[in-house]
Amino acid sequence: MSRRSGSMDMTVGSPTKLLVVFAIPMLIGAVFQLMYNMVDTIVLGKFVSAEALASVGATTSTTGMVIMIGNALTNAVSILVSHAWGAKDEPQVRRIVGGTLSVVAVCSLAIGAASVALARPLMRLLNTPENILDGATLYVQIVCGMYIAQMLYNTSAAVLRAIGDSRTPLAFLILCSLMNIALDLIFVLGLNAGVAGVAWATVISQLFSAVLCCAYMWKKYPALRFERNALRPGGDLLASFGRIALPMTAQNLMLMVGQMVISRVINGFGSDIVAAYTVGGKVEQLATVIISQVAFSFSIYAGQNYGAKRYARIEQGVRRALALLGAMTAVAMVMMLGFGRSLALLFVDAGETAILDAAMEMLRVEAAFMPALCAIWLYNSALRGMGLIRPTVVSGMLELVSKVGFSIALSAVYGTMGIWFASPLGWIIGLAMSGGYYYFAHWKERALQADAAADGGV
Repeated sequence: MSRRSGSMDMTVGSPTKLLVVFAIPMLIGAVFQLMYNMVDTIVLGKFVSAEALASVGATTSTTGMVIMIGNALTNAVSILVSHAWGAKDEPQVRRIVGGTLSVVAVCSLAIGAASVALARPLMRLLNTPENILDGATLYVQIVCGMYIAQMLYNTSAAVLRAIGDSRTPLAFLILCSLMNIALDLIFVLGLNAGVAGVAWATVISQLFSAVLCCAYMWKKYPALRFERNALRPGGDLLASFGRIALPMTAQNLMLMVGQMVISRVINGFGSDIVAAYTVGGKVEQLATVIISQVAFSFSIYAGQNYGAKRYARIEQGVRRALALLGAMTAVAMVMMLGFGRSLALLFVDAGETAILDAAMEMLRVEAAFMPALCAIWLYNSALRGMGLIRPTVVSGMLELVSKVGFSIALSAVYGTMGIWFASPLGWIIGLAMSGGYYYFAHWKERALQADAAADGGV
């Protein structure tokens, strides 16, 4: 297959080195993405009001649901492309890129229309406090209504990462982040646009970066240039895409339904606890950003090696990744426990003691369970990369039921402390499924048998 500089063949070389080298641009990109998300939070919390901060915080589960649906679609694109790239099937790569791009665009437009129409009823369903309802509704309608902007970027970035190029998406993500920060300052501080200004800053910067990323991908990689007729995906491609995307979408929806139940419980404790949950979540993201990017990059490693039929190499990679992620998790736990309050002060004033105290309660609980989160990220990434979606769906269902049940039951007895325990307990139960499947379901033996059967049928 003809390849251009910038892509990475993950079927040869040291797994640890490959994961680190591939993850570094993703990490830098994640830091910039966190930066512009956190600038939104800082600008609203420091320069507008605590209510404005809580308005955006109350949308976490709603915008998260939309993002998770989009992630299922782009993950399916990434898996299909990485398999074809690992097998060195260039015509199939082009066919997949063109066909899945059309599917993603149609789905994005449908998501946007539904978000505009259902934002207020959904925020009311989540028991959003009246003093932040209008701001939360407006934020969802703008950011999720224009979701096609983010999906254009995410899809092109997913294709590039699938062929081993994690540097190009980084460049455009940095551009998006810097542009978003500048627009935040202009819209909020200059034009006094409040929550709406933060939302439009996000959408405009995403759309600008998406267009540039798509154009660069087309120019840089001839192997990705599809013919116009590839935009009409055939039944076999739709079936392959649906086989991966639909279960992942169902899984993500179930997880987000659980998150929405937790949000409803949190909203019932008032806007201070909503703000604390928002701030605690941002600090957790800062502490775990390295872990998440290394773990998520493993799906590309697994996908390319699965396409190349190098199954033992996937097992070797998991062992190396566990050691690497274990060390990173220890650092994250120290960061959350030792520096959590200082980091929380980035988002709220020191006088907001109720918000800060509740945020620290959340961080102490989640830090204790961080190894479980690290492990579930890795095993789910490995299984998804190989196209083994069903066990991750079952894992998600178990995690969902656990989160919902624990958030309701424990909060009724222990108040907000019960809420903070709901997600970590869900991680442990979900991990039992995905980790158990990886080690005891004989996936490698079944893959070898399928390969032997296919060779025998030729």
